[in-house]
Amino acid sequence: MRFIPYLKIAYPFFICSFFTFTLYSQELPEGYPQTSRQKLEINQGWQFYLETNQGNVLELDVNRAKWERVNIPHTLELVPSDVSGMDTTYQNKFHRNVGWYKKQLPIRATNDERIFLEFEGVHQVTNLWVNGIHVGEHAIGGYTPFHFDISEYVKRDGSPNEILISADNRLNPNIPPDGNQYDYIKFSGLYRDVFLVITDNLYVTFPWEAQNAGVFVTTPSVTPQNATINIRTTVRNESDNTQDCRLVSRIVDADGIVVSRMETRANIPANSDYTFSQIGGITENVKLWSTDRPYLYRVNTTVYKNDKPVDCLENPLGIRKFEFVRGQGFLLNGKPIELIGANRHQAYPFVGDAVPNSLHWKDAWQFKQAGFNAVRLAHYPHDNSFIQACDELGILVYEEPPSWIGIGDERWFTNLEEATRRMVRNHRNHPSILMWGGSLNHRGPVPQLHYACKQEDPTRVTASNGSPWSGPRNSGATDIYTPMDYQNMDLNPNEFVFLCEHGSSADAGRNQFEVSKARASTNHLGVAVWTAHDYQAFKPNRGLHPRRIFSMYREPNPVYYWYQSELLEKPIIHIADERARMEGKVLVFSNCEEVELYKEDKLIARQQPDHDKEKLYVDHPSFTFDYSWEEGKLTAKGIRNGQPVTEYSLTKAGKPYMLKVLIEEDNRPFYANGSDIKMVKAYILDKEGNHVRMDSTKVTFTINGVGTIVGNASIGANPNKAYYGVASALIKATESTGKLTVKASAKGLKSSEASITTIPYENNKVLAEAKPIYELRQAKIDLGGDQERLLQFGWTEWNPSLNPKSEDFPNLKLGINAEGNELEWQNGWGLSSNLAYVGMDGAKTKGELRLTISGLPKGEYTLKTYHHLMEEVSPKLSYKLLIDNGRSQSTISVVPSMGNRMGNSEPTSISHRIRSDESKSISIQIKSDDKDIPVILNGLEISEIKI
Repeated sequence: MRFIPYLKIAYPFFICSFFTFTLYSQELPEGYPQTSRQKLEINQGWQFYLETNQGNVLELDVNRAKWERVNIPHTLELVPSDVSGMDTTYQNKFHRNVGWYKKQLPIRATNDERIFLEFEGVHQVTNLWVNGIHVGEHAIGGYTPFHFDISEYVKRDGSPNEILISADNRLNPNIPPDGNQYDYIKFSGLYRDVFLVITDNLYVTFPWEAQNAGVFVTTPSVTPQNATINIRTTVRNESDNTQDCRLVSRIVDADGIVVSRMETRANIPANSDYTFSQIGGITENVKLWSTDRPYLYRVNTTVYKNDKPVDCLENPLGIRKFEFVRGQGFLLNGKPIELIGANRHQAYPFVGDAVPNSLHWKDAWQFKQAGFNAVRLAHYPHDNSFIQACDELGILVYEEPPSWIGIGDERWFTNLEEATRRMVRNHRNHPSILMWGGSLNHRGPVPQLHYACKQEDPTRVTASNGSPWSGPRNSGATDIYTPMDYQNMDLNPNEFVFLCEHGSSADAGRNQFEVSKARASTNHLGVAVWTAHDYQAFKPNRGLHPRRIFSMYREPNPVYYWYQSELLEKPIIHIADERARMEGKVLVFSNCEEVELYKEDKLIARQQPDHDKEKLYVDHPSFTFDYSWEEGKLTAKGIRNGQPVTEYSLTKAGKPYMLKVLIEEDNRPFYANGSDIKMVKAYILDKEGNHVRMDSTKVTFTINGVGTIVGNASIGANPNKAYYGVASALIKATESTGKLTVKASAKGLKSSEASITTIPYENNKVLAEAKPIYELRQAKIDLGGDQERLLQFGWTEWNPSLNPKSEDFPNLKLGINAEGNELEWQNGWGLSSNLAYVGMDGAKTKGELRLTISGLPKGEYTLKTYHHLMEEVSPKLSYKLLIDNGRSQSTISVVPSMGNRMGNSEPTSISHRIRSDESKSISIQIKSDDKDIPVILNGLEISEIKI
């Protein structure tokens, strides 16, 4: 049943944070449509009250409640640094409370506009009241987005609207992953971004609300030269009249230039949805998305009502081709690629899941620095900002529904299936998504989830999430067998296998073994280490361990440097410190052919990598030197082709003497939005500046300026005990811009400080995210005489009696004359090449051709001319092109192509920049070196240049 709270409250006396919001004409970039759509992040200035009532009736007594001002993302309670033993794996009590959030929200909107509250994620049952009226409940789960239509509940005249939200995180056996035990923590709160969305009553629907909702972009065929793009868009008409709707979808490249355009018109009946299906593509200069070069296009979707733009939104587009080919493995854009990465939990110390977008970016950025090209998201859908970071950085993602091992009843499975569908709908347009989990962790494939994924997104494979101790030892109903490997299980070399989890060791030995094992067969697709970070759980032995790639404070452990040496091309060398030290040994990670190890300036040994049959397929095994290092400085030099190319030194540290503070920026600004967070590290050093790893001093952090430190001594946050010589803190920005300084102090150590400056934050997400769109004019003209046989697809025809009919240049006129000779027309047949129908026909004469262009609007253009002779001419000839803009002249040379067998090449072309002032014609003289050799012009392109 749904529980509605007993509210001991008189709504007119709400003492809420007042959030000033006024709609205004947005100053959008050039070419971006001005529409009714507004999307405002409303994370700031909420009032919060924690209810600890464990009964089955929510009770909010405002007269006794002590409200505090908070910003979103927010957790019901801060998290202690050590939670072991605080609950069982069923999590019956930890964070099992209800949080109340309230604020006043002034809104100005017309009567025809629709108004929504959008939530990216709330743990876990959400109820919403607007102006004292219950709007609805979301009870599917805490890891997927949802929205409420509040159009009928709000005042639109700019006066405050009273918003009240309950975030109910109590144990609920109907909502996965509750219902059984799990080995991670389900944290709490209004922990992801919240938005106010306003649209016209003719608008694109939210993608998660139904199978055909929103925008779904697919690429049915992709080659290095061409890409077919299919776009399905659902538009809702919430007016009482049939609406004339025109939908324009534009593919925009990274420079903002429209490279493809699709347009469809339909009459949408009153109060109904209509799904548009559009298809088009890119046939020139396709730029593919890959893990090395993650090129991103944008799909700009604009809805027109009676030819006026009323709604606009964008989705990312990475053009890439995924293939799984037996005997070759996984192919990305036709090339084999081994997937090497890690598992990720989204939580951070002290804040749990209430992680700002900047820290999600930080994790993805650190993965890329390690060399990872893949990540498995454990064990639930992750934040949009992390997926976006993977798009931008080139990391392939394996995402799964919220679960672990345990299962529930039919209602539980119904919610799990719906959460799975919403996960797919929410992230299906992201090019980084490689596969969906159609399964339950440890248990293996679940047909119900596999079929849901396939119905929602037929373009991607599903994964089994199996284990050798339970469930089938194959993919079952899913596409890819993805077991965990903690027991060195046997793998079928003929089956597609991705090891979704495996063990790790501080010296990277286990990691090298697993990577080598995965590479033993081309059908074995790769591995993901468990796990990237230390993570919190109630089970013992889940705390801080140097076997992880990073600590929970995101400090790299030695194994991180082995991954760099294995996966990066640049020269890498690193001496493992005490965290991975073996008695009487020195461990070095490098991708060089040999390593020289020096003590001070004395050579200890020059070695090749370790030879171990268990690391047979590793490209760069570690180097193990038999040397007992007690004091002084070691230097390792990496040797390639007999020459040193990189070196690394490590000195045995003395006694702790001082601190050194570092504020980690991670290639991202620090925003003054009241919720952005940066990680601060205090390194414990000796007097010479060497890192004292084996020290656990407590360090106290203080802050001066526009920021706060997250947590205090009661949860082990501040002071923070150093872990292997590094103490960490989280600093949170205020809503004021400026400088803040963090100081670290510890008893008996010299203090240190560092500063950072926060910058303004734009809450209007349409304005913040909109980029220019340049719909540049272009004409492609295929020249031919009266007998032209075939016109090049997509080009405009021209012959002596017909001026080109160009939509972009309606006044364009061409003139072609032979200077001193008769103008002939090449009307060939049988040319094998790209742009064959351009090359087969053309204007031809001996000596000199003159092309005149008039009626071109004022501006700058690229003029591209094509020159191909069907007959072979010997010796090879060249042409000179004299371009006269009316104000200036320039000359370029070109050698025409010849013959009728050119394969995948195309007729010779030459490009030149021209300028038109509209009043003067542009003249191009084309001359041959030999007056007896024919000059030819087959076609031309005129393309507007973005100034």
